[in-house]
Amino acid sequence: MKSDAFDSKTGGQQRSPKSKLRARCPSCNAWVPLRDNVEVWDLVDCPECNTQLEVVDLRPPTLEHAGAGLEEEEEWDEEDWEE
Repeated sequence: MKSDAFDSKTGGQQRSPKSKLRARCPSCNAWVPLRDNVEVWDLVDCPECNTQLEVVDLRPPTLEHAGAGLEEEEEWDEEDWEE
């Protein structure tokens, strides 16, 4: 039997030999194991570089740095607080 990353039963999600869901770390490109019941926006840590990552998609499983999509907080001047 051929062991491709595509599995028609899982809709193409990548699974390791132990049948665990996984995705690549955007920092070090290592495989990060994911729980079978993982959901979008869950936080995980890369086992290689210890970077905190966020699940941003499940098809295919995709990780980004935690908080990468958030806009930086605007700095408030003292004048803004006095209004």
